Amino acid sequence: MKKDITNIHRLLDGDAAGEKEAIIRQIQDDPVLRKEFDDLSAAVELLEQEGRMQPPLAFTASVMRKLPSPAESLAGRLKRFLFGSRVLRWNMAAALAIVLLTVVTTILMMKQLTHLDPNSVSPAFPSGEQAAMVRLTFVAPDARNVAVAGNFNKWRTDSHVMTRENGTWTITLPLKPGVYTYMFIVDNKQWVTDPHAETYRDDGFGYQNAVLKVAI
Repeated sequence: MKKDITNIHRLLDGDAAGEKEAIIRQIQDDPVLRKEFDDLSAAVELLEQEGRMQPPLAFTASVMRKLPSPAESLAGRLKRFLFGSRVLRWNMAAALAIVLLTVVTTILMMKQLTHLDPNSVSPAFPSGEQAAMVRLTFVAPDARNVAVAGNFNKWRTDSHVMTRENGTWTITLPLKPGVYTYMFIVDNKQWVTDPHAETYRDDGFGYQNAVLKVAI
């Protein structure tokens, strides 16, 4: 299994040129490997979208404080002891801590306000994280039943059955923030890509999964 996971990493890194087709067939034949491949692909895409984080304002000062100080002469130590301002030093440390706390709090609040959807009612997950209510629709008037499977339900074909309304199948999913891939299953056998998805991603087996992005 460890070797199989390594092959998935090589495939995502583009290092399996001569073995690409064999690795793809191996993933296609194993549902566990297929889920691992899909989750890793989503993680890579999410990291690419997030970009590189900027260090906190106090990062440089913190690193400099940890560097070894040059040896101080006896006269220098005596001068610092007699005339040094200890009140100023402790006040500076407190000020840096307050600035860092303010910056982190501001970033978190701005991020939350930027991605908050006021039109959605979000239930709370056990961890306290809010979920967005996402509604999927699929037009298939001749279908007997339609379900949706994706990485949010471990690609199960029987856990999220859609409801029919005059030939249009619908379902509402409570999803935590993140990037999800999914497909519709018609009559328990035909896998169909959502024609109304915003973006798509190759699943590695000649098909395309619909991509759903839930705001963070």
